[in-house]
Amino acid sequence: MADVKLDHIKKIYQSGVVAVEDTTIEIKDGEFIVLVGPSGCGKSTTLRMIAGLEDITEGHLYIDGKDVTHVPPKDRDIAMVFQNYALYGNMTVYENMAFSLTLRKEDPKETHRKVMAAAKILGLVDQLNKKPRELSGGQRQRVAMGRAIVRNPKVFLFDEPLSNLDAKLRSSMRREIKLLHHELKATMIYVTHDQTEATTLADRIVVMSMGEVQQIGTPYEIYHDPANAFVGYFVGNPSFNFFNGKIEGNRFIADKGFEVELSDEKKAECASYEGKRIILGIRPENFEDKGSLSFSVDLVEHLGQYSLVHGKLGEASAILKLRGWQRHEKGETIAVGMRMDKICFFDIETGMRVRK
Repeated sequence: MADVKLDHIKKIYQSGVVAVEDTTIEIKDGEFIVLVGPSGCGKSTTLRMIAGLEDITEGHLYIDGKDVTHVPPKDRDIAMVFQNYALYGNMTVYENMAFSLTLRKEDPKETHRKVMAAAKILGLVDQLNKKPRELSGGQRQRVAMGRAIVRNPKVFLFDEPLSNLDAKLRSSMRREIKLLHHELKATMIYVTHDQTEATTLADRIVVMSMGEVQQIGTPYEIYHDPANAFVGYFVGNPSFNFFNGKIEGNRFIADKGFEVELSDEKKAECASYEGKRIILGIRPENFEDKGSLSFSVDLVEHLGQYSLVHGKLGEASAILKLRGWQRHEKGETIAVGMRMDKICFFDIETGMRVRK
């Protein structure tokens, strides 16, 4: 397989729209990288530049140490799996998987060996004589992956491959793709707007917004140590609770009617913001069902092992994720606290994380 390097890549369309800002990403050989972000953030454009389907306006792209910035897609030794499967309806599963090798005029015996090996990995041996219309959505996507596998490319590219599937099938296919990565030990670059896919599949995640990379890190780092408020908001469901306020001594005074006493460590973290406005962020699961804060309940969503409790701290809307089957009623007031080690502060102007 191969490593991939995006070296100050930029994409500007003829209309002047900047789709991808100055972007540098280094992807290791055999790594599973996921580009995630909202629609229009530039993630699919970035993938298409790697594939050679979009021209690179500025910067350089390297695959396996070779500059392929201006190399045609067919010569980049990559394989792409699309959202819409892109299968030939008049061909069988076997013929679809063998098609690229047939075009290359590869030895029929070698083609057969590769197709059968891929079919075995993907559980498609019993489906090889069927046409795509006879398959389920998940089976069609496995055929599309099989077509990529037989080529034995240096890099696999996935462009939102599961977005056409229902929730249960998406979960099943996520496991299959992860197992496929373990089996092939291949370099894989995967685009999605679904942060659950990102955190479950990736070795590292690239979070994008407005054409810019916001943070690159492991799923743990992205979830627990966001670089800015956007990453905290976008990754996680429910996302961070954010409260505007100011720091006074060892207290955070929220704009909407509540106060939090800070630990010495948290006070030191935001010491330079004494008397200034700041954003406090905390994930819903990092509230405790005991403490000095009064939380007014509006609604409870039961999720089995956890409950999402919607309501207000003072006048500020918040969501708590508490253990167990919470039986609170609308209008009830409960005492809650915040885990100090899990609080994050963000600059109110830039949205960037505040650190010591």
